Amino acid sequence: KKKASTLPKTTPWLLVATFIASLICFWTDNIDSRFLQAATPDGCFVHGAIHALRTKVTGKWNERQGMSIRSPAPLPPLVSARTPPPNVLLIMTESVRGDAICSDPTACKDDALDAVVPDRIPLGYLDSQTPNTFSSCMILWSGLSPNVDFKSAHTAPLLWEVARAAGYNTAYITSQNPDFEDFGAYVRHAGIDTLVTATDLGGMAQEQLGAPDERATARTLDFLNQHERQNGTKPYFVLMQFSNTHAPYRTDPSFLPYQPQSENPIRGVDLFHNHYLNAVRLQERTLAAFLVELKKLASWDNTVVIFMSDHGEEFRDHGGLYHNHALYEEQLRIPGWLAAGKDALSKQDRASLAGYRKRRTYAQDIHATVVDLFGLGDLAPTFPLANLVGGRSLLRPPPAREPVVLLSTSTSVWQPDDARFGVRVGEQVVMGGGPSSFLCFNTQDDPDERYPVVPVTRCS
Repeated sequence: KKKASTLPKTTPWLLVATFIASLICFWTDNIDSRFLQAATPDGCFVHGAIHALRTKVTGKWNERQGMSIRSPAPLPPLVSARTPPPNVLLIMTESVRGDAICSDPTACKDDALDAVVPDRIPLGYLDSQTPNTFSSCMILWSGLSPNVDFKSAHTAPLLWEVARAAGYNTAYITSQNPDFEDFGAYVRHAGIDTLVTATDLGGMAQEQLGAPDERATARTLDFLNQHERQNGTKPYFVLMQFSNTHAPYRTDPSFLPYQPQSENPIRGVDLFHNHYLNAVRLQERTLAAFLVELKKLASWDNTVVIFMSDHGEEFRDHGGLYHNHALYEEQLRIPGWLAAGKDALSKQDRASLAGYRKRRTYAQDIHATVVDLFGLGDLAPTFPLANLVGGRSLLRPPPAREPVVLLSTSTSVWQPDDARFGVRVGEQVVMGGGPSSFLCFNTQDDPDERYPVVPVTRCS
């Protein structure tokens, strides 16, 4: 008889290493959801079990976090102080950093935008207050600071609810994927008359890219045309949100003005950055085509358009890629501009906007500005949770002192494992540089944030 085979007595190091690497990936939650959603049941089970163990071990078992269904605080009917109140179209793009689009036509050139909105007004030096989409949406839509608790983040009135209380027709049309991390739950009860997401638009080939942005612009034009036919002079508030400039960045092979380019970041950050810029140019071309049609509508003369991004994007500026993990300029500085029909703004409005041209502005300021456009700026202090809402309306003259503004990678609707916190006052910014350290930069003298002020106590 042949001797039965036995298992090798040497340790299978490859299997051990694979197991340890897998455990680390699960423990640090580095399993991307787009792959997890297509995983086998046992893979999903292991991910969920380890996530539960991690939250227990790290003391986060009882913390509520993430997007959830809101229970909005009620608003009474509101009367606009503007006669007539203007239409407001807020366009929010994805992951576009401030230097990727020209916001100030007096300081830079932009062929696509200059041809359509050559008189656009920059919204100061605009900053997001957080480098991730969920948190930036919460801040912009509610006016809350990054440090609010979970309940407040899911109770404070959103812009649609405020607009509807003032008699506006409201819409949210987005190419963002509402099923990614259950993002859509946050706006399920938000005072939105017309809600259209990527799942309605179709064509979503990759979950973080969402649906093609041109489908969102087409659907928005359909809404606006229908609104004009059915609602007469009733004003509208529409938030149109893009998605295609999120990594891995959607481009058109026939339109790649930045060369050489590569979709693979390992091939070189400059090539990858060009790939990103090609995606931005494609989206900008879509935006310009939309604005051409918007300005043909009878309602244009009394319409205000605000364009901004949710956050920026890093390309090894400080060693990282993408967003979510730091509070440097490249992840927070965003484009921001306003364009308006001839009857939509007063001379005082335009003068006040001009006063912010060279000043720091923030997402909370845009929230306050939109509320002011509704004609409700003086009533805002009476809204529910108004004591937690910040921001200056850019339609009011700039105050003498710069505000103290909170910054964070972590909020009650998005909590990464390695949180960073910071504060900005004008051109002075203090940010977390590690678990127990802080860095201070003067961005007037050091715009690239290369030379920290030492010691940090010298920050005034």
